[in-house]
Amino acid sequence: MTEELADGWYLMSTADLEVELARWRSPGTEVGTSNTRRLTTEEALEYRNAGNLPDEVDRTLRLVLRIDDTQDLERLAERRLEFEPDYQEAPAWRREGSRPVNVVPLRRSGVAPVSTGPWWEDDELAKLEREFGERSTAAGVRVPGEYRGFIFKTVLALRSQGREITPETISASIARWLPEKTAVRIARELNELNQA
Repeated sequence: MTEELADGWYLMSTADLEVELARWRSPGTEVGTSNTRRLTTEEALEYRNAGNLPDEVDRTLRLVLRIDDTQDLERLAERRLEFEPDYQEAPAWRREGSRPVNVVPLRRSGVAPVSTGPWWEDDELAKLEREFGERSTAAGVRVPGEYRGFIFKTVLALRSQGREITPETISASIARWLPEKTAVRIARELNELNQA
C-alpha cells in the first residue's frame, strides 16, 4: 500500500502496521512495502463475522482512526461506532484462532489528551470510586474489587453511548477485548454478585 492511511478498515499484519506507521510518521521516506488492504465497512464486518482469522499472510482487521485535534480524541469511542456499531456487544463472531479487532489511533503530533491529571482525579471515575468505596458498586452494579478499574472504564463507555448499565451489558462490553475464559469468569462473578 502506498497511499496514506485514512479513517477506516484495513487488513494488515503486525509487520504491515509497523511499515504503515513508519510511513505515517515520516512521509516521503522509503520504509518498505506492506500487504495492507483497505476494506469497506461492509467487507470488514463480513470478515469479522467470519471470525477475524488471520489470512495467508497473517493479516487481520485493524480500524484506523485519525486524531487530528482534541475533539477527534474526545470522540474516539463515538467514531468507532460509525465503523463497528456493535462493538460494545459480546463478540459472537469469535471462534478458535480469532484475533481481536485492533483499533489504531493515529494521533497527530501535539494533540494531547484533555485531562492532564492522574486518571483517578477524573470526576466521573472519582464518583465511581467513591460509590465503590461506600457500596462496592459501580453505577449500581456490584463489582469484584480486583476488576473495578476496567469495569469503571467500561461503565463510562456504556454511559457515553446512553446504554443501560447492568451486569449483562458490562460483561458483553468487556468480552470484546478479554480472552474468552477471562470474560466468562468475570461475567459469572458479576452475575453471582448481583443475584438478589
